[in-house]
Amino acid sequence: MVDRVRKPAKHTETFNYLKDDVGIFATYKDVMVFAAALGFSRGKSVEFDKSSEPIPLSVFRGEYDEAFMNVLALFDHKDSGYLEPEGEKFDAKIKLFEEYACGGLDIIKSTIIDPGLDAQGELIRLILDEEAKHNIIDDITGLGA
Repeated sequence: MVDRVRKPAKHTETFNYLKDDVGIFATYKDVMVFAAALGFSRGKSVEFDKSSEPIPLSVFRGEYDEAFMNVLALFDHKDSGYLEPEGEKFDAKIKLFEEYACGGLDIIKSTIIDPGLDAQGELIRLILDEEAKHNIIDDITGLGA
């Protein structure tokens, strides 16, 4: 059973920049959750093999982290078996989260960090852009899909 969440090694500098250099996020876990949400929203999931220091899974036991991982798995697989607390589908759920986070980190790096833009302002813009794509009527009725 998976007991850690892998951080893509190719984004070590991105993690450090967002957490330490500009201080937008307090923890690497927070970077991962935000990046996974962005990756999911943009439909970008990126597989990776090489990992930097992984984060203990217990760190993701906050009020929303586990629920968020479950929602990702349910949307992707439409199978409640991914909600189980262990086993093959549990491991696949964590891998799915990692890959959406890698996709989100790719987006952040290519659209904000590489061009040298103001990270805080641009992350706010990303959030507002994602929010603008949805409205309550679309969410309730599915008519916007």
